[in-house]
Amino acid sequence: MTPAQHQAILVEVRGGNKIAAIKLCREATGMGLAEAKEWVEKLEASPEAVPPAVEVAGALAPIAELLFKGEKISAIKLYREQVEPGSGLKEAKEAVEKLEAGLRAQHPEKFTAKAKSGCAAVLAILAMLVIALVSYRLLT
Repeated sequence: MTPAQHQAILVEVRGGNKIAAIKLCREATGMGLAEAKEWVEKLEASPEAVPPAVEVAGALAPIAELLFKGEKISAIKLYREQVEPGSGLKEAKEAVEKLEAGLRAQHPEKFTAKAKSGCAAVLAILAMLVIALVSYRLLT
């Protein structure tokens, strides 16, 4: 959670907009509803409450690990099964993408570099085979 996001949540809490504060908290951290509500309530009681880290424990930790490995589809599936059972695919995807964005901002080094597909290498080999075949036909 960035300082600006924390400040926006604090503004909503001070304005008595608990639901808006919870929504902002969930967007900033990828927390589940219960976790976000709990933290916003702590913030209501004590504005100095420490904001939650994006590296959340509990149900979101395995989802974060999947995201670090580049397995977004598995992360969405796990989110739907364990964090928000019964949630729709769209909602789960949005929540996981928000969590991923927060994690990427704070820990870009933890994300596995995407493997290249190797299409260029396959095309180069194919081109060499065609050239070899044409050369062979011309020479014989």
